[in-house]
Amino acid sequence: MNYRITFFLFLFSTGLMAQTSPGYWQQRVEYQLDVRLDDQTNAVQGREKLKYYNHSQDTLRRVFFHLYWNAFQPNSAYARWAEHTKDFATNKKLFDLKPEEIGKQEIFSVQQNGNAVSYRVNETIMEVELSRPLKPGDYDVFDIAWQGQVPVAIKRCGRDNSEGVAYSFTQWYPKICAYDRFGWHADPYIGREFYGEFGSFKVNITLPKKYVVAATGILQNGNAIGYGYEDEGVKPPPNYGFVNVWKFEADNVHDFAWSADAEYTHEKVKAREGLTLHFFYQPSPDVTPEFAQLKDFAVRNLPFIESEFGRYLYPQFSFVQGGEWAMEYPMMTLMENTKRGSGLTATAVHEWMHNWFYGMIGNNENDFPWLDEGFASYAASDILAHETPDSANALRRVATDVVVQYSARVPEPLSTPANLFKNSEDYFFCSYSKAETFLWQLRYIVGDDAFKNGMLRYYTDWHYKHPTGLDFLREMERASGMELDWYYASWIKTLKSIDYGVEKVAADGASATIVTLKNYGDLPMPAEVRVEFRDGSSEWHYIPLDLQYGTKRFPAEKRIITHDPWSFAVDTYELRLDKSVDGIKSVTIDPERWTADMKRENNGK
Repeated sequence: MNYRITFFLFLFSTGLMAQTSPGYWQQRVEYQLDVRLDDQTNAVQGREKLKYYNHSQDTLRRVFFHLYWNAFQPNSAYARWAEHTKDFATNKKLFDLKPEEIGKQEIFSVQQNGNAVSYRVNETIMEVELSRPLKPGDYDVFDIAWQGQVPVAIKRCGRDNSEGVAYSFTQWYPKICAYDRFGWHADPYIGREFYGEFGSFKVNITLPKKYVVAATGILQNGNAIGYGYEDEGVKPPPNYGFVNVWKFEADNVHDFAWSADAEYTHEKVKAREGLTLHFFYQPSPDVTPEFAQLKDFAVRNLPFIESEFGRYLYPQFSFVQGGEWAMEYPMMTLMENTKRGSGLTATAVHEWMHNWFYGMIGNNENDFPWLDEGFASYAASDILAHETPDSANALRRVATDVVVQYSARVPEPLSTPANLFKNSEDYFFCSYSKAETFLWQLRYIVGDDAFKNGMLRYYTDWHYKHPTGLDFLREMERASGMELDWYYASWIKTLKSIDYGVEKVAADGASATIVTLKNYGDLPMPAEVRVEFRDGSSEWHYIPLDLQYGTKRFPAEKRIITHDPWSFAVDTYELRLDKSVDGIKSVTIDPERWTADMKRENNGK
């Protein structure tokens, strides 16, 4: 295919593996999917051929598959869990679905290398017993015949969403569960996160020819299909049949999604060499201007995005009206609320950035939801701040202010797996706001340049792989030259909070002043202090934390006086100023509000 880059064909070569820790490995998948949709009954027929490579050192005697659509039934485990927890994020339609509205994936047969094997279905998980153990370094080919029914639009996927989009095909095929250095991840689906193996997809979609399709990957027969996919100057031949067969291919992705609607307008723009952005929506006076604004924003801000977070490695990205709420998939996002005043651009930026921290860096979102959602939230805030510099400080402080306001109400640490949060309020607070704040505070600790270098190192070393939070931490330590495990452990694994203040400003003789700073909280941090004088001048002071074993580098134009480290074991620190106390107007700790300081009223005197 003309969009493949030779470098990435060697995903599992020794050179790439050397960038990660010694002994790192991951599985690989190659999917061939054929699906046919009957839009009169909303039934689907599917055939799947999966080539599964075992790169682990383990002999596998069984494998697991996700059957996500089985969750969309009134008496499913997901429905019972949502009803028990009174989950606000679950569409209430789930509890009252009629038989023709439910989702389902029914398995006809499973074969391993041409031989039938036994399997058991436990709602959203299928367990397959292998007839021949899959040894290290070997591969198996699985053939699965299945049928299903598209549910009404619930939790990201389904038909006939609130804005009238016909079909949003996500979580739609039997997807093999991830097997990594921590074992199998056969997590039941309760409407939250996903995890998958990187590989290739060849997908043939057969449906009535009136539909326009947006999808992961590159359409291979665009000049025959048309609908905006044809090359410039090409006129697609007439189709005298009843259906189209859309042929998509995608490499180095861990999922495949598609959407279809008869009223889609399809627009595309070349953002740079090797990258085309696609936009699919139902045109209207309320929707069309929002997508026009999004198109301009995306093209204008792409250079900044790639300079801060790494080059987008896929040949296309599609912004698509559809689904429920908003959800990211490789090379595309589905967005439900697209009308005027909906904040479409801000939503789209968050979802687009998932293709860096979910798409190209495929962490286990079930175990580490913060490593995806928090990173996308941070990136979106940073990009919007770049677009509107006058609002930059306010955008940066949104997440930290939320943490200050709600921390006391959330009894679970950021490290809680997605499925184990007591309720969706806690899940959203931790995975989005508290995780975004983790990154803003980390940038405050290590400095702008080191933070940017750390983010780019993380991208470079871990794209197309499955990192953990500790892998990210090591990249930041390498970039900054600091030890950062103290911050990671405190913010991610505990409920400790930050509360620094100025306790006292007192004369030290006639010409000097002692400023006593105090840690009222239980999470030690480095401190930046601004001293303003009555003559209009000011000074900045920096006090590193002893646990850092390093100091932050400041821009040359920001003159900083650096002091000896503050011991984590001591709650007070005396800062001596060679200025008379009478000449001091104010002393403020963290004056730019980078941290989620729980009592900001004591930050200055």
